[in-house]
Amino acid sequence: MKPPAGNGWPWLQAALAAALLLTGCGRGKEPEPAVEPTLRLFTWAAYMDPAVLQDFTKEFRVKVTVENYTSNEELLANLQGKAGEYDVIVPSDYMVATLREQGLLEALAAERVPNLKYVAPAFRDGPFDPGNAYCAPYLWGTTGIAYDSERIPAPDSWRALWDSRYRGRISMLSDPRETIGAALKSLGHSINSTDPKDLRAAADLLRRQKPLVKAYTSDGYDELLLRGEIWLAHAWSGDAARMAQQKPSLKYVLPKEGSTIYMEHLCIPKGAPGKKNGEVFINYLLRPEVAARLVTFTRHASSTAGALALLPPALLNDPTVVPSEARRARLEWMQELGEAARLYERVWADLKIR
Repeated sequence: MKPPAGNGWPWLQAALAAALLLTGCGRGKEPEPAVEPTLRLFTWAAYMDPAVLQDFTKEFRVKVTVENYTSNEELLANLQGKAGEYDVIVPSDYMVATLREQGLLEALAAERVPNLKYVAPAFRDGPFDPGNAYCAPYLWGTTGIAYDSERIPAPDSWRALWDSRYRGRISMLSDPRETIGAALKSLGHSINSTDPKDLRAAADLLRRQKPLVKAYTSDGYDELLLRGEIWLAHAWSGDAARMAQQKPSLKYVLPKEGSTIYMEHLCIPKGAPGKKNGEVFINYLLRPEVAARLVTFTRHASSTAGALALLPPALLNDPTVVPSEARRARLEWMQELGEAARLYERVWADLKIR
């Protein structure tokens, strides 16, 4: 079953059921690492538990170096300019399709990644990577609004990020698809709209919002919220859940107009110098017990079905990590835009230079 392009979420129930079946499955023989002593991981900030990397190094004697990016577009630009510098990357769903079509991914050798069997059937064979020919599904989450409940009442709409009462207390993601998507959703359109009229309306809305925004940031809004410098942030669910651990007054909502669901993937870029070690690393991260540790650290849900059964109930029942069925029904997957991507690029460039 493919992840839905729009509404409808029976796949999550299937994933939860599969968790109970897969947890008891034993691992077969795992692939051996290559001679190369290092592996270069290019990923989102806060997407990897350092303790997991230490244990991987201890078991396989391969040291992992980590470099971060803040958007899929930054990842794409780096791969286009630095081919062959990374061994494993972590693109989101729609960017997997773009990277595949541009010939920037190595095919994934299934026999070298036997733990793919632990991926819940619902997450396999997505439209962005049919047959999981290039990537392994990894972590998933949602995009919404993180807010300080001691400062403001709970928002229920994207329009809260346009409320002049919060001038200078708002941050937006430095991510063109997400930020333009939020504007489109607030106008009642799909996050994947390619209608020039919709994009012009979204651009106008973002221009009018800009004087209210303290920062466009994808990796700094957590500190701004924790310090009380902002009261609302356009945020990813994993970040929001981690912030709430430090400051319980920080809450997270999915706006009533709907929002984004995203799935990150583990992929090997074209020309990776440590392809063999990349396969070993991806296989390691798909172990149910390792995947469960990553959910606990990142506060993102896992595509590895066996990981769910290993989570404490408090985490599994956290609505920020696993949203309710009613909220899930309003989520959309981002899709590749084709030629319309240029419209989004123009909207974003115009917003940043004004």
